[in-house]
Amino acid sequence: MAISLDFIRDRIGGLRKKCEDLDNGSEMSLAHFTSAFDVPTAHWSKMVNESGNFLLSAPYLAALEQHPYKGMCFHYVVAYRNEEPVAILYYQETDVHITNVDKNVDTSKIGDTQSFFSKAKGVIASSLESIKVRLLIQGNLLQSGPHGAYFSASLSIEEQSMITNTSWVKIVDSNRSGKKIKAILIKDVSKEMEAEIQKQDPDFTNFAVQPNMVSNVREDWTGIESVLEDFSSKYRVRAKASIKKSAHLLLRELDVNDIQSQNDLIMELFKNVEAGADFHMVSIHPRYFLDLKAALEDKFVIKGYFDGEKLIGFYSYIRGMQQNYASFVGLNYDYNKDCSLYQNILYCLLHDSIEDGAKSIDLARTAMEIKSTMGAEPEQYQLLAKHVNGITNSIVKRFLLNIRLKEWTQRRPFKDTVKD
Repeated sequence: MAISLDFIRDRIGGLRKKCEDLDNGSEMSLAHFTSAFDVPTAHWSKMVNESGNFLLSAPYLAALEQHPYKGMCFHYVVAYRNEEPVAILYYQETDVHITNVDKNVDTSKIGDTQSFFSKAKGVIASSLESIKVRLLIQGNLLQSGPHGAYFSASLSIEEQSMITNTSWVKIVDSNRSGKKIKAILIKDVSKEMEAEIQKQDPDFTNFAVQPNMVSNVREDWTGIESVLEDFSSKYRVRAKASIKKSAHLLLRELDVNDIQSQNDLIMELFKNVEAGADFHMVSIHPRYFLDLKAALEDKFVIKGYFDGEKLIGFYSYIRGMQQNYASFVGLNYDYNKDCSLYQNILYCLLHDSIEDGAKSIDLARTAMEIKSTMGAEPEQYQLLAKHVNGITNSIVKRFLLNIRLKEWTQRRPFKDTVKD
């Protein structure tokens, strides 16, 4: 059964919001909930509709709750000025095993030769794979981008930061999950917000990650053919060659029954792609695709590539209010090179977004260069983190400041942009 706003409203019934003042006598207050089924739907939805961000909507967040990643739980905060909702914040709480540190952190720069950090870094770096940290994330580990909060335009940046810093403290102090939260991650905020959060809490360390890649949809595009007409000849020839390689494959949308019958293979194809990632904090539940399709219906799209009757790849995305959001893909790498599967997935995601009437599609923050070959541009966000223990936080800060980013080249495929 689809999880609708009406269903959530029925579940919460006569719930009354229970709020605490940010400070005694303050006109600002916070309400903290641990399920999307308990949030005051009218208040939450009012903020979501203002934001235009479907990935903060109650049906989507409720769907993620149904079969979460092992050990993950959720928090929702509504901020009020007097009786009016002015902000919503979304959190995921989970155990994180830090792996693949050598691929992401320049450990040679963590400390000077004689410093404590230099002496400790070898032990830390070699044992990070066994370290488990209870982490509170403002945002969504399963989707890149600014999906952790929305603030009314009536709030100043100082008020937004105060709400942000007060909210995570409230969640940590409440200990609703029964597990002690050791670290905080605030995902994908603006430079202005990053600076204000650090001003109010200097223990937070900002660090760099790869940018989100976003393809804007031009008003005169009617499908992928019209996109290619705007490409320079070099990129148009390459794109048509890639599309031709997959012409013999069948591409079709999967419904709930298809996903259920193919779920084991879908997860196998997804794991192929996940295994090649340099770094990931959490994976997905085996029922992720099935639950999301059942809950969101036509808002969640998953399409499969078939060679005859054999599923050899798939892609998925979420239809937003004005923007679409690319989700997980799966590939049989035996076919990927000969059929240009991944490149064709990117073209299809753009084509689908044009047909959906979306203004853009967020392609997430992997494979930046290949995404730029079909016109995607980078959008940079900031991340902030802190460990609640001061000494440990000093060590964590050294690691965060020395995260290595992959080098890549921004391609410019359109005739009216700089050509490379």
